[in-house]
Amino acid sequence: MSNVSHFEILTNRDKEIREKIRRYVFDLQHLVSLLDTHIEIEERRKGVLDPARPDYPVAALRLRARRDNLTATISDLEKTLAANPTRQARPAKSIH
Repeated sequence: MSNVSHFEILTNRDKEIREKIRRYVFDLQHLVSLLDTHIEIEERRKGVLDPARPDYPVAALRLRARRDNLTATISDLEKTLAANPTRQARPAKSIH
């Protein structure tokens, strides 16, 4: 029989999930950076920097929408991490 408690199993699983979320956030931040670069390239290519202008590149508008969605997702994931701190292991019971 294993000496690992149910609580320890849940704590380890929680740590694994939190680490996956951190990796997702890192990857999504990288994607946002790439999208920013592509938006800038598209704006320079067309010579239009203001999204409110009717001649603003459609590709840049779509990239901006994608970037904004990813930014919102990152924010939600970071809130999840902040709202659910890692469980601390309970001290072992002493037997006297």
